[in-house]
This record gives sequence, C-alpha cells and structure tokens, in this order.
Amino acid sequence: MDEIDTSALSTRLQALISDTHHKESECKELLTHARDILVKATPSRYIDQDSEYRGHTGDSDYLVICATLDEAGQECIEAYVWEAKAPQCFLFEPDTETRVRPTKEFVSAENQLLHYFAELQDSEQFKEEFNITHHENIKLGGIIIGSRKRLVKSSSYSQSKTTRLFKRALNVRKRYLYGQSGIKVMTWDDILDYLKGGSPPKRQAVKQGRVSITITGILNVVTSDD
Repeated sequence: MDEIDTSALSTRLQALISDTHHKESECKELLTHARDILVKATPSRYIDQDSEYRGHTGDSDYLVICATLDEAGQECIEAYVWEAKAPQCFLFEPDTETRVRPTKEFVSAENQLLHYFAELQDSEQFKEEFNITHHENIKLGGIIIGSRKRLVKSSSYSQSKTTRLFKRALNVRKRYLYGQSGIKVMTWDDILDYLKGGSPPKRQAVKQGRVSITITGILNVVTSDD
C-alpha cells in the first residue's frame, strides 16, 4: 500500500475548515483516510467505503463497511452509517439566556442519519450486495458537523457560558435521544486531529443508569445531572 501523506491531507482539511464557503463534499473526500475512527470495532479488513449510497429515502452520506471477528473468531461484515455536514455549519444556536437549541443543519443531520439507517437495515438488496448476514450488523455511526469555532452560533453569551450551554445541550441529546444507539457527534476538528496524529481520539464511556454514552474527541463533554 502506498504511503499516505497525512501532512498534506491535514493541511487541506484545515484549509477547508477555515474556508467561509460550505465545503461538505470536499471534506467528505478525506474521510477515507480517517475510517479508523468511524467504526467501533477493530476491523480485520476494510471492504468498502461509499459516499452517498443510493436508497429510496435519498443518498446516505457516508458508509464504512468492514470485516470484524466475532467472539467465536468468525468473520462478520459490518456497515457503519454516517451523516456529514459542512464544517461551516453550527451545532447549536441561542434559545434563551440559559439554553441553546440545535440548528436546522444539526436537526437535518439527525433526521437524515436515522432515515438512512432504518432503510439500510430493512434493505435486503444492500445486505446481499455486501454479504451482511443480519440487520444488527448495520450500525449507526454518527454525525460529523461544524468545528470547534462553530459549536454555538454567535450570541451575547460569554465564552465560558457558551461552552457550558453547549455541553449541557449535547448531553441532553446523548442522554435522552441517542440512548444506547451509539450515535456519535464529531466535528471536523476530530477528523483533523486524527489526520495529524494518526491515532483515534480518546473515548470515554460514561454510564447513566442503563445508558452508556460514548464521548469522542475534542468535544470533551462531561455528563452531569445539573
């Protein structure tokens, strides 16, 4: 396999993140070099990655299909479904002085992800095409959207308050909406960090009753009952 120039890739992604125009398509082209952080298991091999797989409800944004070994050492094929939005999108926007709400882009990403996932799980054609034996091997990956500088759309909040309200809002979604689905929320800076360092971001499992929340990368969300 040819050596990948991760320095050039990270430089390109940094420029795309900093651009003032939406660069969703260009950013998605780089995801093939960061697929290790888009799967939950350790693959024995990658089979395919596909941008915009055609389905009845539209084009799923990004798929990673890989082979893993089960507890008996048998190979099984898994597919991870991701939805990507441009790094120029914000995740949240002001709602009240003490609360932020998801932007229409973030809500759209959640909606598209869930519909694509449900359709692929029900699609016999998709499972046959990639030799996926069971619908449970088609898994929710998550959403890649925005950047560290675009967590909350500009407001009168102080920086510390912006961070606090962002963390609280994301925690609420992870806790009460995502539950055990395993949906991850990442920014393009997570992908950039991976390209720079070549290793997956740290993941911390935080238990909330029966719900296990996976926290990925730079968002550094601390779950609290406050």
